[in-house]
Amino acid sequence: MFKIIYSRSSEPLDIVKNMNFEIRKYNDSDLGDLVDLMVQLGYQHTERSLSENIYAVRESGGEIFVADSMGKVYGCICAIFDIRLAAGVNGEIVSLVVDSSARGMGVGKGLVAEAESWLKQKTNSLRVRANSVRSEAHDFYKSLGYSFSKTQSVFTKNV
Repeated sequence: MFKIIYSRSSEPLDIVKNMNFEIRKYNDSDLGDLVDLMVQLGYQHTERSLSENIYAVRESGGEIFVADSMGKVYGCICAIFDIRLAAGVNGEIVSLVVDSSARGMGVGKGLVAEAESWLKQKTNSLRVRANSVRSEAHDFYKSLGYSFSKTQSVFTKNV
């Protein structure tokens, strides 16, 4: 049988059809696949712009994990820290996307588990943000034990 290989152990997370997924840290050879995944998430990037974002995430203490099968990346997740005066330090899971051809195979669950494991080493508070229009994402995170905590509006100003 085929299984997702979880990088912290060899225990299978989920049985999948004809694919073996390894959850691991991003490396530079993954960049082209991540550009394609960002399109599925609704963001247009060049390799340069995404590479700059990856560098910034890592410089600020975050990490990017990918789900790889035979050298192709089918999903990614970003684990970051949000530090606020009032709320303190929170680990955050952002930018989770699984290729449309691999959805429903446990890839997202494996990526979330890896990001959670990594974040728990530095904080005991985890949260996730999902756009209000992504109802499937809301259901997915609820199924993983996350609960709704608040609604916000986001305002942007280009400077």
